[in-house]
Amino acid sequence: MAFRVTALVVAALTALVAGPASAKEAPPEVVRIFGQGAGYGKPHGHSVIAVLKEKKLLEEEFAGENVRFEWTFPQGTGPAINEAIANGQADFANYGGLPNIVGRASGLPTKIVASYGVTNSYLVTGKNVPADSIEDLKGKKIGVAFGTVNHLSFRRYLEKRGLSERDFKVFNLKAADQSSALTSGDIDAAFGSPNLIELALSGVGKITYSSRGEIGPANQFGAFTVTEGFAAKYPETTQRIVASFVKAAAWASDEKNRKELIDIWELNGTPRASLELDSESQDPRSRFSPLLDEFTLAKYETGSAFAIESKFIRQPVDLKTWIDPSFLNKAVKDLGLEGFWKTRRADGTPLS
Repeated sequence: MAFRVTALVVAALTALVAGPASAKEAPPEVVRIFGQGAGYGKPHGHSVIAVLKEKKLLEEEFAGENVRFEWTFPQGTGPAINEAIANGQADFANYGGLPNIVGRASGLPTKIVASYGVTNSYLVTGKNVPADSIEDLKGKKIGVAFGTVNHLSFRRYLEKRGLSERDFKVFNLKAADQSSALTSGDIDAAFGSPNLIELALSGVGKITYSSRGEIGPANQFGAFTVTEGFAAKYPETTQRIVASFVKAAAWASDEKNRKELIDIWELNGTPRASLELDSESQDPRSRFSPLLDEFTLAKYETGSAFAIESKFIRQPVDLKTWIDPSFLNKAVKDLGLEGFWKTRRADGTPLS
């Protein structure tokens, strides 16, 4: 009898201990997600985050659980998102690598849980500027937005060509100012994001270089992040949200969805012709890979070094404590997507 009572007590204690751990986690009533906009003043993003929003994958995942998702796409992009995180206004954020780095170095409690893939860079020269390559622009005036991922991509592109900013007259111009300066002839060329395509299509300039079809130094990069506090308090919810992000990445990576993908992106105000041109010669699986592989890590390592050199930060960020691939790896495995995206070396070439 004594054994029986003891066994019952142990069983009861085991149930008490195991019960809360195995119970399904209740998500918060509101999850706040920030993303970089497209610069057209519309509350809508680009790339994978736009798919996550418009395909309502989170609403589908959390159907019937009384959770609401708040989406914010500030015009101030990366710096504005960092400010929102610092003020406790964001749980998840999807934005560029350089502001990611600056924010983390400033003490923002974030974790990188997935790459958002890569975006293209463009060099557009004025229509009356006789240049067919970056080398033809030596000594000329080029507009670049300093302290942004565009600036980092410009630096890496020049390095690949054996050049440096000292070979040109480089001016600090935001995207909107680049357009007006190129139109007026105050600068000879502009280096930046796909928004510059519109200048070429309108006849103001011509595309002298783009990273379309490349996976390398000149590609822009960024990540999907979660605050440490949210991940610690809601680990199961974090896992489900990351899994939904991976589903969105897989959908965007499917060639058959290209037309609908452009339909979604067009909602941010970008002209469709620009979006179609930007998607040409692109392997969507390479472009939208969420993997935190050697290529992604190398991007963040060089980004950290660039931020120190540019005096945006004082010390390099510790990638080992910042990048957390556990949620991503579980999502990829659970969704049966192992091998769907190619793991890449630091230079962007796929591992065999």
